[in-house]
Amino acid sequence: MHKYVLSFILALALHMAIMALFVINNLGDDPVKVEAKKTAEIISASILDETLVEAKAEELRQQQADKRRVRQQQKDGLARELKQEKKRLELAKNKRLEEERQAKKQSRLRKEAAQQEQKKLQLIQQKVALEKKKQQQQKQKRLAEEKQRALEKKQKAEVEEKRKKEAAKKELARKEAEKQKKIAAEKQQREQQEKLKAAAAKQAEANRIRAENAKIANKAAADAKALIKRKVTQNWNQPSTVANKLSCKIKVTLIPTGDVMSVTVLKSSGNPLFDASVERAVHKASPLPVPKDPQVFKQFRHFSFVFAPG
Repeated sequence: MHKYVLSFILALALHMAIMALFVINNLGDDPVKVEAKKTAEIISASILDETLVEAKAEELRQQQADKRRVRQQQKDGLARELKQEKKRLELAKNKRLEEERQAKKQSRLRKEAAQQEQKKLQLIQQKVALEKKKQQQQKQKRLAEEKQRALEKKQKAEVEEKRKKEAAKKELARKEAEKQKKIAAEKQQREQQEKLKAAAAKQAEANRIRAENAKIANKAAADAKALIKRKVTQNWNQPSTVANKLSCKIKVTLIPTGDVMSVTVLKSSGNPLFDASVERAVHKASPLPVPKDPQVFKQFRHFSFVFAPG
């Protein structure tokens, strides 16, 4: 309200000054007419000034309302982003829990499968033992029958029967020995094959890793060379009397930090000014972007490249 009163007073004073000048310049005019005209102008200016002040106040109120609306929109946007982030974290947590559950399930299934295999192996071993026992019983029965027949043939067949028994025992021992030998040979062959397979798999994995590492190292070296050339080019200032279609081959010696120790021109462009500008560009670009891997950096301790800005 104080601002409105001050504006009204200033407007009134301005119009009174204008009217005073008007009166001085028109001393011959009718005093009554001049006074009436002056009063009308003052009232009109006051009304106009109050209208402008009200419009300005309305504009300020609108600006404040716009600011509040923008702040509310920003606040609502932040709330939505926070809600989305919480939802994303909850989904990630649920995914991790599900993966852990699946991993435990797979581990349990593998353990159960191993137990089933162990049970099968035990059953096979029991079956083999029973079969062996059965064969032994059958053998004993057959020997008993043979012995019975030998007894029935009385004394004259005892020597022959004894010889047959001894022969049968020796043959059985020979067959058993051959059987055990065959089993041992088959076992040794299986173990050898498994060792060969394991060695081949290990060698294949080693070859794959070496090839992958070589591929990564080659890419890192190529990327580093491209970055070095670009940085040197960015730091090259072309001499005013030298064309940019020249090229020269330079050798650079670096330390692991990328700092340049020396620069040598291996193949000149034929223009000493151009060659010198390239050497300055390499020193200015130091330190150069070299690979962090010490094995890859070995390629950059002493390396050369062709500088051709054109």
